[in-house]
Amino acid sequence: MTTSEEAVVPVAYITLGGAGSGKSTLSAYLSRLAGAVYLDKDTLAGPLVRVALEALGQDPSDRESNALYFEKVMPAEYETLFDTAGRNLELGLSVVLDAPFVAYLDDEDFLRRATENAKWPMTRIRVIHVETSRDVVRRRLIERGSARDRVKLADWDAYWARYGTLRCRWSTGEHVSVSNDDDSALERLAALI
Repeated sequence: MTTSEEAVVPVAYITLGGAGSGKSTLSAYLSRLAGAVYLDKDTLAGPLVRVALEALGQDPSDRESNALYFEKVMPAEYETLFDTAGRNLELGLSVVLDAPFVAYLDDEDFLRRATENAKWPMTRIRVIHVETSRDVVRRRLIERGSARDRVKLADWDAYWARYGTLRCRWSTGEHVSVSNDDDSALERLAALI
């Protein structure tokens, strides 16, 4: 291995955004663009989360108001996501982490702790904040018709007041924002890479 090959540091792109923000579309595009491994929290852990919540007598479609989910199940989802990312980073592969991270955005130290606990190697971390307007998010949730969105749409004003304008306070990583109300977001994302 040459010195220049040893100096290559993988990148972890972490996309943040709530339901309907378009973060998954942007994450998949970013993965193709950067040649990075695409890690979607719901794909990695979703079926297990559903089974766990059902086994615990909980409604798997209502996670936003479920204390058991927040306290027990969700931390395991994120641990799985960061551990899987870490194993890929150890192989020198860049990764894209696609998850809302909503419950952790106020914790300045969350990202540092999560990457340390998962034993990430030296990695460049780029946090991409996906910002989308209220009307566009609502329209996207209606159009996709997911059972998990019914609770959000049933009390839309309360949902948006709580989750629509969140800000990330993480002190780790390089942070950039991408407005995602239309297809021009893909061009803006490409410019960031």
